[in-house]
Amino acid sequence: MSLSQTLLCCTSLLILGVQSQTPVMSPQIGYIRSGESFTFTCNVGVKDGGWTVFLKQTIGENPKFILINSESHTSPSYGPGMSSTHYSSRIISAGTQYELIIHSTGPADMALYHCVKWYTREQDIFVFSQSSKLIVTVDKFPEPAINVFAPYVEDHSTKDNQVITCHVRKMSVSLVNVKWIKDGTTIQDGVSTSQPTRDTDNTFSLSSYLTIPASDLNKDSIYSCWVQQEGSSSFTSQGINLSQC
Repeated sequence: MSLSQTLLCCTSLLILGVQSQTPVMSPQIGYIRSGESFTFTCNVGVKDGGWTVFLKQTIGENPKFILINSESHTSPSYGPGMSSTHYSSRIISAGTQYELIIHSTGPADMALYHCVKWYTREQDIFVFSQSSKLIVTVDKFPEPAINVFAPYVEDHSTKDNQVITCHVRKMSVSLVNVKWIKDGTTIQDGVSTSQPTRDTDNTFSLSSYLTIPASDLNKDSIYSCWVQQEGSSSFTSQGINLSQC
């Protein structure tokens, strides 16, 4: 099995503590305007001729192999579907720092990025860095579709707590912030939000749930689901008055 095949089999496995040096990705959060280029740096700490690998992980999906680089090769090797015109890499600081350069960034580049060091002195040992986030800023994304649903009527008399559901579709990116607001005040407790999933049209969707006491159903309060797609300062919200349902 090749190194790239071995890595692809192991991308869901995080191995720590097998070496004194754990790779460090920087910066931890990067901001870039759409269309510009951005550089992540992975400090591997040692120069041993082993491979350094970069991965991209869209929220809710498995990591994808971008490229492998090493001092022993003249150019990086790329993963399936990854282009040398969009990604490049170089080695600096006497072989201890590897750069990942993302060219002509767009919303599709908003994701988590990892670097992985393959230590040749151990037998096929991969050590993962922490994740770093790239946020590509735009003026405004297309507004997602938000639907807020009241609890099922037939459940009102049988349960102490009730659940309001917010379903969000047509999001341009998977990096999003979701809040629940009651009468203008953010609610911290009773909130559960799913990971975004990619739909067939290449947009993203998720569901968020707010658990409230059944005694609050007849109160004249407005519950709102607030959604911000990272990279834009704009947000979208949809509200519901449970006393009128």
